[in-house]
Amino acid sequence: MYSEDDVTIDIDEEKQRSDFMSNVMKSELGGQIAGQMFEMGTKQAKEAFSFYGKIDILRPYFDVEPSDVQKRLVTALIPEKLTGTKPIVVSELYGPLMVVLTLIAVMLAGMKATGQTVQEGTLMGTAIGTCFGYWLGASTFFFGLAYFCDTKLSPVEVLSLSGYGLFGTLVCMGLSTLFVTTASNIFFYATWGVFGISSAFRMGYIFLERTAVRKQGLTIASVVAIIHLLFILYLKFVYHKTYEAAAKVTEDIHLAKG
Repeated sequence: MYSEDDVTIDIDEEKQRSDFMSNVMKSELGGQIAGQMFEMGTKQAKEAFSFYGKIDILRPYFDVEPSDVQKRLVTALIPEKLTGTKPIVVSELYGPLMVVLTLIAVMLAGMKATGQTVQEGTLMGTAIGTCFGYWLGASTFFFGLAYFCDTKLSPVEVLSLSGYGLFGTLVCMGLSTLFVTTASNIFFYATWGVFGISSAFRMGYIFLERTAVRKQGLTIASVVAIIHLLFILYLKFVYHKTYEAAAKVTEDIHLAKG
């Protein structure tokens, strides 16, 4: 027979075991949570360092003085002399990026000046897609041609060259937007013939001089110049049709959802 004291002792021992196991489980759970939090913190720290590391990689391409950008914009409109010397091409993307963004703003202003209205961001989205799409797409195509023609230009140099070349496009579209004429497009063709051809000629000349074989250089220079000039004509005469088609598709989607 157990006495009341024995029963009390057993209950106390059982309670102590239960408390001990509970403390052990809490300690293990706390350790697991702390370990998971440490792993998450470590992972986020690594991602942050990786992100800033990528920024540091791109920083040299955007570290440029405004005065240098101004000089390069002017130079982009001045054809290189056919002296046979290799012209200098910069590996810098700040200027080209600003040119593309300004061209987008000019396209928006031009569309609004003709009575187009913004519909759910379609106008802005079309302008951004067109300008950035051409800059990146044309640069990729030009670099592919340069690779097969053994042209000594890096991908960043091609991006920079194409971006600064768009300054001629920007001048043409900006002047035609400011001095729009309803009777004829003579003024536009005049700016296209001056600024468009000069910027296209400079781009083509650089590709020509950086290509070892003269025949291949003439081919890639002609292709680059023609594509550059055709894009200006596209923005002037075809772009608004692209926007209207995109706006119609967006409207049809909203009507279908409604």
